[in-house]
Amino acid sequence: MKKISSLEYNTLIWFIIKACYTELTITAILVRTRQDTYISTIIGSIIGLIPFAIYEVLKNKYPDDNFITLNKKLFKRGYLLNIILLIGSLIALICTFWILVHFTNSLFLYKTSSWIISFTLMVPIMYASSKGINVISKVSLILFYMSVFIIFIIMTGTFNEIDINNIRPVFNTDIGNIVHSSLIFTAFNILKVFFLGLIPKNMVNKYSSKMNFLTYFIVCISMIDLTISTICIFGIDLSTLYEFPAFQILKRVNILGVIDRAESILSVEGIFSIFTEMTIITCFASEIVKETFKIKEKTDKYIIVFICLITLVISNLIFKNQEFGETFFTGPLLYVIYTVCLLIPCITFIKSFRYSKLVDHKDCYSAYK
Repeated sequence: MKKISSLEYNTLIWFIIKACYTELTITAILVRTRQDTYISTIIGSIIGLIPFAIYEVLKNKYPDDNFITLNKKLFKRGYLLNIILLIGSLIALICTFWILVHFTNSLFLYKTSSWIISFTLMVPIMYASSKGINVISKVSLILFYMSVFIIFIIMTGTFNEIDINNIRPVFNTDIGNIVHSSLIFTAFNILKVFFLGLIPKNMVNKYSSKMNFLTYFIVCISMIDLTISTICIFGIDLSTLYEFPAFQILKRVNILGVIDRAESILSVEGIFSIFTEMTIITCFASEIVKETFKIKEKTDKYIIVFICLITLVISNLIFKNQEFGETFFTGPLLYVIYTVCLLIPCITFIKSFRYSKLVDHKDCYSAYK
């Protein structure tokens, strides 16, 4: 793997955190917390700082290892943890792909078979994944500049539509629903940064934890702003009525009568995010297979093709209706994500300090001899 720049790494953080927010998260938490949805997003962002900091500590402590090789180094049976990570990453990949297919099918190609849409979307994901992190990061950087331009257009074109009175009253929702929604936000939009553990610190030029945290805060603020804008523009009743309320904002974009009803073009910003996230998770799963089963480097592309085909087939066979998908995402999937992206990293984090003490003790003993 060739080194990538710090800016490219930051854009990967940007897209992974933003992925699925417009297509899933905001809808899931709006129905639970209504006007207090932005409060859940703020709390979720604060909670997310804990796992994000754990990922940063592990990267800085073991700069030559990714999270997969780190498990093998710290645990005698680290391959068992990696197999759990493989299963979890495949589940995350399947669910994320279904979100992308469902979003595309519902808004753009509602008369087209989901199998055809799936195949069409999977081909570029498969191709980009096979090219590796270097190509993905460069594509991510290009898409980032496009995304910033799109976000600027959206903010400029909808500013006059905002009515701040629509977010009142504040704290009008049960605290249990606010906490649950915060955990949903953290799971879907923060914890999946874990998959960037595929990239060792030493493979990023001028790696900066400060820049990573700054990127984290900026992208979280952008999602809080999107949440507030959605409620302020539509009101809570209309916001909960729409399946993709954040997408409906794009229909309101109007800049001096020149840019009007360009929602199909502007919506690609969300698709960019899911595309980037899926390529990273695919590469993560591929790396686990290679490390666990000692597969040669030349077989990378075959592993990626196999993973992508499994994702395509299973997502279409399991998620045959929308109700099952929504129930699974806000229930069992949360446990999977928290296990893979929080519990296992926490175990690795604790073990890393014990490992360091053991190494230091051995070094002292060798020096004494």
